[in-house]
Amino acid sequence: MHFGALMMCAHPPGLVTIPAPVQQRVLVGPQPVATSADMFLVAGCSFPAMTVGAPPCTGVTWLHTSTRVFVNGLPVLLQPSPPASPAPAMGIGTPPPNPPLVLAMQLRVRGM
Repeated sequence: MHFGALMMCAHPPGLVTIPAPVQQRVLVGPQPVATSADMFLVAGCSFPAMTVGAPPCTGVTWLHTSTRVFVNGLPVLLQPSPPASPAPAMGIGTPPPNPPLVLAMQLRVRGM
C-alpha cells in the first residue's frame, strides 16, 4: 500500500485517505509506502443507519501488516489481492466494522 492508493469505506462514496504519510523516504513509484503508523481517515461515508443514531465510518485500522518488510522499524501495509478488493482492515465508527475497498494501487512491488 502507498500514500496515493484509492480506497473507499464499505459505504460509498466514503473516500479513505492518509492525510500525511508518517515516512517520506521509501517510495513505490512517486508515493511514500504506507506503514502501520499511518492514520487513515474516511470522508463522506453514507452508512444507512446514520439516520437512526449509528455513527458513520470515520477511519480505518489495518489488521494485517507485513511480517518481513519494515520501513524505519515499522511494518508496511500490504494488500493481499489485486484491486478492486477488500482490504485487510476494518472501518472505525460503524457497528459492525466493515473492510474498506481498495480500488487502485501499485502492483509492481510485492511483500510478505
